Amino acid sequence: MKKNKTENKSKDLSADQLEKRIQELALTIDRVEDEKLKVENQLKRALADYHNLLKNSEKRDKLRLHQIKRNLYDTIIPTLDALMLAVVASKDIKMDERGQSWLQGILATIEEMKKGLKGIGFEQYIPEKGDDFDSNMHEAIATVQEGEKGKIYDTVQPGYILDGSVMRPARVVVSK
Repeated sequence: MKKNKTENKSKDLSADQLEKRIQELALTIDRVEDEKLKVENQLKRALADYHNLLKNSEKRDKLRLHQIKRNLYDTIIPTLDALMLAVVASKDIKMDERGQSWLQGILATIEEMKKGLKGIGFEQYIPEKGDDFDSNMHEAIATVQEGEKGKIYDTVQPGYILDGSVMRPARVVVSK
């Protein structure tokens, strides 16, 4: 019988030790789970920060590109306007063949400039006679008594649109 008591005691100790070990393992599992949740939260925050950084970077890139285009506009459009005025003024001048050839070169240069500007998002806007006057798209520089009230009578200078936004309204004469 002594043997049974000893066996039972060793079994009890083993059960107590096992129960203690199970409790230790359960605590370890809880700690690991807590640590896992912390790491998951850190990863989620890091991923959100990364996405925000990407969005902000894209916004800055778009803004910078728009600023570059705006600077290009400020540099090129006055030159294009001057060339167009020269073409208009040349109509009152009698030109020989060389003069006509020069004028054709100027016209070709203007068209190439317009094509290049269109390629980067600029569009020239020339309203037609009789179009409705729209203060968002047009700047009235004069009025005339002829024609239908509130309609464009003549276009003095074309407007320019950059990526859907009016950079310069078309300068027009409006009927009163």
